[in-house]
Amino acid sequence: MITGWVIYKEEDKKRNETFISWMQEAASRRGMILEVVTYESLAVTLSGREAMFPGRPKPDFLVVRTCTPWLNEAAEMRGIRVFNCSKVSRIANDKRLSHAYMNCLGIPMLPSTAAHRKSLHYMSPSYPFILKDPFGRGGTGVEWIARPQQLNRTLKDELLMQPVGGQRGRDVRVYVVGGKIAGSILRESQTDFKANISGGANAVFYELSDADKAVVHTITASLKLDFAGLDFLLDEEDGLLFNEMEDAVGCRSLYMNSSVDIADVFMEHVFSELV
Repeated sequence: MITGWVIYKEEDKKRNETFISWMQEAASRRGMILEVVTYESLAVTLSGREAMFPGRPKPDFLVVRTCTPWLNEAAEMRGIRVFNCSKVSRIANDKRLSHAYMNCLGIPMLPSTAAHRKSLHYMSPSYPFILKDPFGRGGTGVEWIARPQQLNRTLKDELLMQPVGGQRGRDVRVYVVGGKIAGSILRESQTDFKANISGGANAVFYELSDADKAVVHTITASLKLDFAGLDFLLDEEDGLLFNEMEDAVGCRSLYMNSSVDIADVFMEHVFSELV
């Protein structure tokens, strides 16, 4: 029997218990076992010839939902199939890398600059502008900078800098499973320039245009996306502007606004990759 682990950090496991159970049920319907393992409980052998996970049977696959690319890559070195692969995890979990990669593909985006916090005092940016923590998720670590005095506040050392752009408080999340579009959600906030569901934004199912699908296809043709979210701002003509990629993407808004059972879709992809 095919046995895999889905890995969460302890605090995220508690918030995702329902989604985890849906994945486990979907795996079971295909004759697979999906065990939940917390990141904090793992001891990983990196030297010698011992088992990678001492005291535990070697899993056939890993679903890593912890935004820790090193674990994806270390497991791949031991011959374990990982969803997503380490390349995707590295690119998705560092906004600087994701923007650099998408730029090479010709994907539309706002002008983006990687900068150290100290370098901001030697630059002459046009206010207002946006500063982002490259490793932030779910809208965390995103600052609207309207005046120089705000640069004295506590900021991360490593930053992504962008001008204010796109339609304020509106973005589109495209869910991709096995390189195919599984569904898309439009998120809108009336009170914030960010459109995160956790921040109170509204969400509705969104039909992508042919031009939108072409943008997504350019990305999926280059990157092997097992299960990811592609987030886009909207320009004034509703065209897509790449914003970020979520490796451990949240799916609550998709379940609330569509009939797509993405846990089942994902487990079907996992099964097809392993048999």
